[in-house]
Amino acid sequence: MQIKLTSFFAAGLLVLLTVPSHAQKTKGSEFRPEVGISGSLGHIPLLVKSGGRFIQPSVASFLMPEKSEAEFEANLQKYADSPVKIFACNSFLPKDLKSVGPEHNQAAVLAYAEKVFQRARKAGVEVIVFGSGGSRRIPEGFSEKEATRQFVALGKKMGELAKKYGVVICLENLNSTETNMITTFEEAYRVAKAIDHPNFRLTVDIYHMLKENESPRVIKKAAKYIYHCDLAEKEGRAAPGVGNEDFRPFFKALREIDYRGKIAIECRWRKMEEELPIAIQTVNTQLAEAL
Repeated sequence: MQIKLTSFFAAGLLVLLTVPSHAQKTKGSEFRPEVGISGSLGHIPLLVKSGGRFIQPSVASFLMPEKSEAEFEANLQKYADSPVKIFACNSFLPKDLKSVGPEHNQAAVLAYAEKVFQRARKAGVEVIVFGSGGSRRIPEGFSEKEATRQFVALGKKMGELAKKYGVVICLENLNSTETNMITTFEEAYRVAKAIDHPNFRLTVDIYHMLKENESPRVIKKAAKYIYHCDLAEKEGRAAPGVGNEDFRPFFKALREIDYRGKIAIECRWRKMEEELPIAIQTVNTQLAEAL
């Protein structure tokens, strides 16, 4: 069913001003997360053809915080009849807008974040994925303890801003080849726990967990904070089905915590037209087997 984003906003404002409903656990309901992709909105026709249910573009390409309101509105109208939900946006902060370190300017980061959240609400985007490895990289010689203090303080204020606009920030665990701060899901959990805000939750990124050889058991520990999920195969960050990666231990852990979020395929496509249908089928099959 096609839904105009403007209509969605008008009808769903009350819902968007709270934590979105998929965080609510429904006793006895079936574990069947919707599967979509992280990528360009130009891929929507192929995504629909392949059976995908949602898409998550970048903040810069869809919400356009560095562009004028008129440019944003024009872009919004371009995708007003999207046949799939534009559920989340990633690549939140540009690398030159520092979350930590001696160049960290909390007021500047929060001003940027508020513009993102304001436009997310207008567009019906529920989740902002906070990876941004360049932004959160700790400069050489800077105290890790101080960087963590800065990040937690920022997160608490971001959570309040996100609440104001009815969106949820989802901190993404990266891996140690991409940044030097929050490089495991265990660490992301500890940070989210320290921030402890209902609008500042976690994206569990299974690809990054695989890269860091983390056990799915961490998922159970962090259950209270998990809100979203990304994945790709460990080898080459390939699409599911390319190397027959087994995601089922992670899916079983998500099922056991009664996960009610979505699963986004965030990978490197070699031949997307061929790989995408197989990737979605592979994830759906493994989800069913995880039951």
